[in-house]
Amino acid sequence: MNHTADRIISRMSELKVTQADIRRATGAGKATISSWIKGDTKPSGMYATKLASFLQCHTDWLIFGREATNNSYEADKLLPITEIAEAMIPVITWDTANNYNDSIIMNSIISWIPRHQHLSKQAFGLVIHGRSMYPEFKPNDIIYIEPEITSKDLRDGDFILIQDDDGKSPILKQLIIGNNQDDKYLKLINPDWATEAMVSMDTCLLVGIVDSKLVRYRN
Repeated sequence: MNHTADRIISRMSELKVTQADIRRATGAGKATISSWIKGDTKPSGMYATKLASFLQCHTDWLIFGREATNNSYEADKLLPITEIAEAMIPVITWDTANNYNDSIIMNSIISWIPRHQHLSKQAFGLVIHGRSMYPEFKPNDIIYIEPEITSKDLRDGDFILIQDDDGKSPILKQLIIGNNQDDKYLKLINPDWATEAMVSMDTCLLVGIVDSKLVRYRN
């Protein structure tokens, strides 16, 4: 691979990312990214640093092809979040959210979304599936999850991500607090499913709280 464009395309293929993902990670415009991939221009300055970070390789290798800075990559390698562009957080698969921590398996990342400054480094995104929380959360909405929270910090009406005893993917429900802070129950918000009984939170593990959501009309 003798050209920057070839190396960018190669890393995109290995990481299974799109031009839209690069646009969200670097802040570069669509035409600018297209020119990188076509080989008309090279990323420079801040863009070069952000692109290399997002593509998980050394800037010198990506831009100049200097093999002395090794670009080795293993598909199942654990990568610390701090090595990824600080302005972005990963949108991950629901099953990954159960055991989410500082390191993630790269093939569990679906996309990237802008980071809110108040969120912790452990924050991640999830894509809504199904209609259990409709109309508050619609299919394909992206929610920001903040895992750095304890049960005592929860408030009545919070939307939280919990793991129940069955060990399956976590579930999104709304918190209802009774007469005291220890009296917590969970329910679905969809009015069409109002007959489903509330369950006690005592048997559930708190995974995180919904901080906000991102709605995309076009990718």
